Parts: sequence; structure tokens; C-alpha cells
Amino acid sequence: MEVVYPRLSFDLDRDAFAVWLRWVSLERPPSPEEPPAQGIRVELQLNRNAVLGPTIAYRRDLEPAPRLYRVPRSRCSEVLRVASRRGLLDVQLIIHGSIANAPYAALYHVRDDDGEPLTELPGTPLLQVQPSTPGDRWHVAGQANLRVQLELVERRRLRVLA
Repeated sequence: MEVVYPRLSFDLDRDAFAVWLRWVSLERPPSPEEPPAQGIRVELQLNRNAVLGPTIAYRRDLEPAPRLYRVPRSRCSEVLRVASRRGLLDVQLIIHGSIANAPYAALYHVRDDDGEPLTELPGTPLLQVQPSTPGDRWHVAGQANLRVQLELVERRRLRVLA
């Protein structure tokens, strides 16, 4: 028997990872001020290397609309190049002990992102984390892991000097 992993083809020039965060309020009545500093602490790791966070998104920033965090391209490319030597990539999306009733984090693989603000992304995320917590509980955590076969697409270009 052989274990087969899903294949992830990543174009270093065009692709990026994006983490989408949403606040889901389950408490009744809503209590945006108690406890103070409510938020979600999220992190994305590629082969155990943090490429985003841990960073905190506060409730006051997430309640009007979900928020999209773009993973820095240079750090991500660096980790992916090293991972491509082995051909495998471990992806881990983590919600650390957060103050949120039901935080929701999703990881998307996007292409040709123009950097405009987005409140939602069409399609299914690569990974998602949504701990199920009763409405009277505030400290929650969760993580999702995925191992993929990694295939990098690198375009070689000649630079023209004028």
C-alpha cells in the first residue's frame, strides 16, 4: 500500500496564500466589550515555519466584515523553494487560545490577486478551522493540518537592462 497526497501546484510569480477570518458571535445578548480585547489569534505555518503570524485580529475589526490577510510573498516563496526539494509540504492553520465564541479561519490558495479588499472569496478553502464552542465559553483554540505533494512553477525570465 502507498499513501497518496493531494497535489498542490504553486506558481511563485502568480500565486499566494490568503487567510480569511470571520467573527461569529454566539452569545446572547451580544457583549462586544466583555471580556475586553476580544479577538482571534491566528497563525499559518508551512513545514513548521511561520509565514503569517501569530497575529491578532480584534473583534472590532472583524464584526463589520470578515478580513483577508495575505501571506507575505517573499517569506512564503522562501519556504516553498526549500520544501520543493523534498516534494512534500505540511500546511498548518492555527487558531491559538483566542477570545471568541466561534472564530472562523480559512486558508485559500489564490492566483493573480490584485490586492483589493475582499469580504469573501468564492470557492472552497484549502483548509478551515472553526472550533465548536458553547456560547458561554470564550477561550477556544483549534488547528487544521494538510500534507500535500508540492510542485513549484517557476518562470525563468531574462532581465532587460536599459
